[in-house]
Amino acid sequence: MKETTFDVGYNLEVNALHCARCGFNVTEEQALNTVLDKLKEQMAKEVRIIEIGTGLGIRFPNEIAKHFNLKKGKEILVKPEKDGLKLVPAQ
Repeated sequence: MKETTFDVGYNLEVNALHCARCGFNVTEEQALNTVLDKLKEQMAKEVRIIEIGTGLGIRFPNEIAKHFNLKKGKEILVKPEKDGLKLVPAQ
């Protein structure tokens, strides 16, 4: 196993152990959770609610649309949660 660093985006990195023979990676769970929390925080964006016809809509920033493979006409599930709304791209 060799120590290596993975770039997870947004200039965030996580250290891991990598096996060159089988390609398996081992990352400390706490380190991975910390970097994923930071990634989510940096990806969070404020968007403005806009009027579309007689309804309302939001515009997704390009980086979020690309990351989640959102395309015109693709459906998203809107799930009410106790602390807000959760948007889930349809499969």
